[in-house]
Amino acid sequence: MMVQVSHDPATVYAEHAAELVRYATLLAGPSGADDLVADACVKAFASPGWTAVENPRAYLYRAVLNEARQAARRDGRRADRERRVAARDRIEPAEPRPDVLAPLQSLTDRQRAIVFFTYWQDRSTAEIADDLGIDQRTVQRELLAARTHLAEVLR
Repeated sequence: MMVQVSHDPATVYAEHAAELVRYATLLAGPSGADDLVADACVKAFASPGWTAVENPRAYLYRAVLNEARQAARRDGRRADRERRVAARDRIEPAEPRPDVLAPLQSLTDRQRAIVFFTYWQDRSTAEIADDLGIDQRTVQRELLAARTHLAEVLR
């Protein structure tokens, strides 16, 4: 005697969804288990061979496993891309070289601050003037004096 197997997606889903979610939780963790099962079932039910499947439960278990593997590969590729972009975008702040540190110390406090903001913080003249409460022309004059002094000392 042959048992008739239902291939109606709503019936099959209602019958197996809870156990498939538990299985997906084991494979991928609780946060994405529901979505993983839903994606796997949608793909399985849309498959042209769905009506010929002899064991829908086993077929859906394999579909969830395949979907979990694809999601893991997709997440791994995304994480790799994010790491590569983060590494490329990360710029380590330049540390002053020891041979430059002493000449920097010979500048006035204001000149040192302006040099720091200009070269280490990449700030504009207007931003520096605003932060230090001085005129933009004073920033330019002090920066020129600092450059001149450093050029002489570092020669």
